[in-house]
Amino acid sequence: MKFVILLDKCAGDEEFQKVVPDHVAYMTQLHERGNLIAGGPFRDATGGLIIIEAQDEAAARAIAEQDPFVSSVVEKYSLRSWEVLTSVRPDLLTRDG
Repeated sequence: MKFVILLDKCAGDEEFQKVVPDHVAYMTQLHERGNLIAGGPFRDATGGLIIIEAQDEAAARAIAEQDPFVSSVVEKYSLRSWEVLTSVRPDLLTRDG
């Protein structure tokens, strides 16, 4: 099943930046395990969005709660199940930043 993790920043920039390397390492682990579909920050620096593959909602929630941004309480999250109805264009998911 596909899930969207919406992240909302709830800490100051200094505290947030300290956690960024751990979050990036965690995203790399999710990618290597085959859970990460896409993700990235919002351009206004208020949070981000992560799309994952997980067995069920409990597994998706565990993935979200193990994210260092969430476990360090620099970002809050909400979780939504997502149904893909159209084909994904991988060329549009490349870093554009």
